[in-house]
Amino acid sequence: MLPLLALLLGLFVLSGLPQDVKGSCSIPTLSPAPLVVTTFGSKSFVNAKASEYEREDGDDIELHCGGGFSYKYGRYGDQTRTTSKTKITLRCDSNGWFYSLDEHQDNYLRSIHCLNRVYQMFESRIKLPNCEKDMTLVLGYDFGEIGSLKNAALCYDILEAKQKYFGYTTIPKNRIMETTQVGQLYQLGLDINVTYNKNLIRSISQSDIDSFMSTEKKVASLFVSNAFQYASLAQDEQQLGGYEDMLGTVWLRVLRSGNWAHWLSAMRMATDAGDDFDVRIGVSGTLQLPVAAVSPSSSMIIELSDGTFLPVPAHIWAHVRALESTGGAGDEFVLIGHNSPFFRSDNSSALCSSMCDQVPWLKGTLFASLHEFPAYGLVQCCRVEDVAQKLDNFPGAYVDVAASTTTVAPVFGLGYKPSGKFPQVLTDSNDEFE
Repeated sequence: MLPLLALLLGLFVLSGLPQDVKGSCSIPTLSPAPLVVTTFGSKSFVNAKASEYEREDGDDIELHCGGGFSYKYGRYGDQTRTTSKTKITLRCDSNGWFYSLDEHQDNYLRSIHCLNRVYQMFESRIKLPNCEKDMTLVLGYDFGEIGSLKNAALCYDILEAKQKYFGYTTIPKNRIMETTQVGQLYQLGLDINVTYNKNLIRSISQSDIDSFMSTEKKVASLFVSNAFQYASLAQDEQQLGGYEDMLGTVWLRVLRSGNWAHWLSAMRMATDAGDDFDVRIGVSGTLQLPVAAVSPSSSMIIELSDGTFLPVPAHIWAHVRALESTGGAGDEFVLIGHNSPFFRSDNSSALCSSMCDQVPWLKGTLFASLHEFPAYGLVQCCRVEDVAQKLDNFPGAYVDVAASTTTVAPVFGLGYKPSGKFPQVLTDSNDEFE
């Protein structure tokens, strides 16, 4: 079976690498890249990364985008067309160029990418853990008879227009469509097609944060310039591309670009080495300011131009579980990123006894060297039982269940209120940041 799988995967990869194949037509897919389905006998492959594709005269390419397409065409590549279609088939012509088989029959296609969103959105009737009263939204793609793909899931409070947490399973960008899928998304259904409506999503930008800081001088004086960044909880565009507004939060900038990015990088390296993980990410609490410095409230809550309020979370959390258990403490743990410059590393034991050194794939990484330095954003690793009752919207420990029979499997290993549950450690002076 393994030699056959290697042969099929090799054929699929070669179909996307023009330097290895002499075809009649070639076309690049650009970011955000469409999902490209290639069928070889009984096997169907899904490629989700930007690639260059070659085909022989008369051969087709099937592309999918959840939010439509944009492509360049014409003899000089100076014409652009957009379409709301979620599927396009391109055919290689004898003149050496791809043309579209849709109603326009456009010739000389030069490049193509998704118009805005790669994945479709669905509501699952089966709920995520600790999401019984809210919507469980799944980002994925329904390919009809050949199967479906689940990329990420959100627990979303539609009335408050805010996320509770989101989850995904690390997987390679090249996948064989199978009848089973490992990981936490297995049981969720693509039950109700959801039309994404930005009017139902709270729209906040970096300029809103900057405007608040420029007018609130007392608050601004506590932080270095540009200390906060409004950005998505997801840092991989393949996870939630086009839906970032649903996962926006206020980050301490050095945390997001520093140790939070460092642990994600370490996990990607572990995934490339053959490990796979279930991951859930959310926020908790509200950043507390030194009481003597501000009045009347010590909570960091940003007033927006429309009169609504945006709390700055005290912590960003990530619940990580290895799909292949080793029996060690690092199989399942929670990373806690302190989204505040007022938390000292010598007080971190008040939250939990950090066990980052017990996670094998974190050892020897940049994260392992820097995670205790506030200048890069202080991050701890905690046992689930130590913090499960302290984190807002935490879904609890992972529960092992049977694999799905509806999606795809990896080819290879590939009004918000402060919770008051965390100790508030305040100092008279700020930590220094880069």
